[in-house]
Amino acid sequence: MKLFGLRTALYARRSKEEHQAASIDVQTGEGSRYIAEQGGTLAPEHIFVDADHGRAEFKKRPGLIAMLNAAERHAFDAVVVRDESRLGGDTNRTSLFIQDLLDAGVRLFYYFTDEEVKIDGAFDKLVINVRNFASELEREKISQRTHEHLLTKARRGLNVGGRVYGYDNIEVKDGEQRVRVEYRVNEEQAKIVREIFRRYADGEGLRTLAKDLNARGVEPPKAGRRGTGSWSYSSIREMVRRERYRGVLVWGKKEKTYKGGTKVRVDRPKSDWVTIEAPELRIVDDELWAAVQQRWSKREALTGSRRRGGRVRYFLTGFGRCAKCGGPMRADNAKVSYDNVRVYACAWHRDRGPAVCDNGLRRPVATVDEAVINCIKENVLHEEVIAEALREMRRRIAERAKNIDNELPQLEREASRLRSEIDRLVNALASFDQKPEAVIRGIAERQDQLSALEARLRAAKAAPSALDLEVRRLEKEARQRLGDLRAMLERNPEEARKALETILGGPLRFTPIETPEGKRYRIEGVVALEAVVAVEGNKARAVQAASPAGFEPA
Repeated sequence: MKLFGLRTALYARRSKEEHQAASIDVQTGEGSRYIAEQGGTLAPEHIFVDADHGRAEFKKRPGLIAMLNAAERHAFDAVVVRDESRLGGDTNRTSLFIQDLLDAGVRLFYYFTDEEVKIDGAFDKLVINVRNFASELEREKISQRTHEHLLTKARRGLNVGGRVYGYDNIEVKDGEQRVRVEYRVNEEQAKIVREIFRRYADGEGLRTLAKDLNARGVEPPKAGRRGTGSWSYSSIREMVRRERYRGVLVWGKKEKTYKGGTKVRVDRPKSDWVTIEAPELRIVDDELWAAVQQRWSKREALTGSRRRGGRVRYFLTGFGRCAKCGGPMRADNAKVSYDNVRVYACAWHRDRGPAVCDNGLRRPVATVDEAVINCIKENVLHEEVIAEALREMRRRIAERAKNIDNELPQLEREASRLRSEIDRLVNALASFDQKPEAVIRGIAERQDQLSALEARLRAAKAAPSALDLEVRRLEKEARQRLGDLRAMLERNPEEARKALETILGGPLRFTPIETPEGKRYRIEGVVALEAVVAVEGNKARAVQAASPAGFEPA
């Protein structure tokens, strides 16, 4: 049995385009059965899954990344996967991933072909690259077929995916089978579209329109999981530029591709766009369309150079979320007496109106920043954090040592049995003139099992002392990291943002509260201890505060 006595992990992946045969349930079921038949052990926490992730995606596959991190921590001895296409569809990146896995001392098996992947020489590397090349070629062909299918639908003026405000998606069926999906004007939504175009052409701003629509309770566009349930500045901005509302369908402005190991959208040349006249889908007339585009062009000329890009200038922008609506906190201008100051405020209150969020509290940027930095330095970046993390680590080491002591006798008995069987088979082999292949194969299989067991025995016997040395090393590194983070917080806003990004385990929640000094924000967040001490499964530490009166540990 190839996996006998090995702690085994299982990895499964399926993209949206793949068939039921490649489903997660099939892979985990067949993989678990293979591990059991081959004598391996599989813990539930060592089943890693990526659902709806393409084979060329490497940066945003949490299951794959978690598996490699666990392998580097020696959490298991082997990984089982259906075949190389589950690992990836990029020749170079898949080969590098396999190399990293094997370099971590983890063996790799494909259950579909019942083989172990090895890189013992140039020929093995060539075979792996050839197979990964075939997987990448298959991915490209799937992408080409998908593009061709969507291109054909776009040229016919059909729905190529997604929903657009102002239209319904109507299924056209032949019996029970769906033939195509067509657009049809939704008259109720079309009235809102015409209203937006008229009011924008008459000089009203995008934020004013969003606030009014939210105040009136007009149902906003649906954006799937990205939807916020309210009208926004950005959704109206896209609407007044969408040519479909004047009866013109444009497809192919963007295309999906992979760069740097992740999916990105890039511009296609204008010559590749598909443009179809669809007068039956017209919602606004040419005169109104032209008036809106003329105003938009003037706006672009005035503000285009100031829009988008640029570095973040304020400490908490990008980290803060309003506790009432979930919208982002941002830095705005405000008047304090006769002075202009920057303040943190809820962006959705400003852009979408009180119907979406009634949190109108504004607090000075400098005051809040100082309070947050002081809180982190006083309650997170100090010696107690290291002591707490190291206590947890030592507790886990003691538990692991206890388990190892219980496991050693069983492992040694199993190793002794394998040695005895190998000796008997070798003696039997010596008595044959022609060497039976079954006996030779039996010796090789038992020798592989014995090698794996002996490796586990060596690791088990050395583990307590090795882990204690590791704790000492981590303690030294943690104290250095602690000093680095404190220094970053004290240097300048950019360095402070880097430090905050390093230690935060999630967004900071701004909750308006009443205090004796007046309305203030209570700011709550979670700091991961592994930011200071790298411990597997480390706990988080919560902190909260009321600005600017100071911060207190939760």
